[in-house]
Amino acid sequence: AGAVGLMQLMPRTAVDYGVDADSLTYPEHNVLAAVRLLNSLKRPFKQVPNVEDRHKLALAAFNSGLGHVIDARALARKYGKNPDSWNDVCEFLLLKRLPAYYEDPVCKQGYLRGNETADFVTEVWTRYQYYLEKGVK
Repeated sequence: AGAVGLMQLMPRTAVDYGVDADSLTYPEHNVLAAVRLLNSLKRPFKQVPNVEDRHKLALAAFNSGLGHVIDARALARKYGKNPDSWNDVCEFLLLKRLPAYYEDPVCKQGYLRGNETADFVTEVWTRYQYYLEKGVK
């Protein structure tokens, strides 16, 4: 889809976070832009009470885009689920592959193959927990 480098950033996103698209292939520049992006993606979820859910929502936004996570949260709210719960939001990210959901008026971003985002969050979170258990900070 055009993502580049270690952290698989879109060139335009890297530029938005202070890294020239031409230097995106350098790992240190790629990671720098990704860290800046991830930090900015934490802000929309600062009111989420559970820290783990907050981080998982930010990771999902890193992978699929903030708009898709906002859509899934809106769907969760509409269907009586908790928009602050990663598990509930993930359910609707997965459902955004179906027209009945991605064409819902509360959705602004349209179709999403949510399984890629769900897998990404699971893989990153599992690895993070592993490193914590090993004492890596």
